[in-house]
Amino acid sequence: MTLTEKEKLKNKINDWKYQGLLMNTYWDYVTIYYHWLVSTHCEKCNIKFTKGNTRFKKCMDHNHNTGEYRNILCHVCNVNDREDNTSGVPNISFHKRRDSWRYTKYKNKKQHYKSFKTKEEAIAYKKQYELN
Repeated sequence: MTLTEKEKLKNKINDWKYQGLLMNTYWDYVTIYYHWLVSTHCEKCNIKFTKGNTRFKKCMDHNHNTGEYRNILCHVCNVNDREDNTSGVPNISFHKRRDSWRYTKYKNKKQHYKSFKTKEEAIAYKKQYELN
């Protein structure tokens, strides 16, 4: 079964919402979707996106704390941005699926995380963890 363009749009927007992208209006999501569709190169490293190679697939980069949209990046830049924290985004985020706060640490390209019921618990853990 082939999806229509309208179904593809709806699925991508729902996926982004699930990942935590927060926009003011539906049309803001549509604008980002069409920007994502026409993007051919990473906005950070300028490498051409590829479909078969997941390393260079398109990713919608957003702030995991605020839900704010940032860029269309390749998977490598998106992961490196999180690991190096070059964007200044704290590594504490709200995890919608589990309705919890998550402290995330990247070590050797692997994600390690611990979940908490409140943001304050996650921040206290982060401070303690990063002192050691």
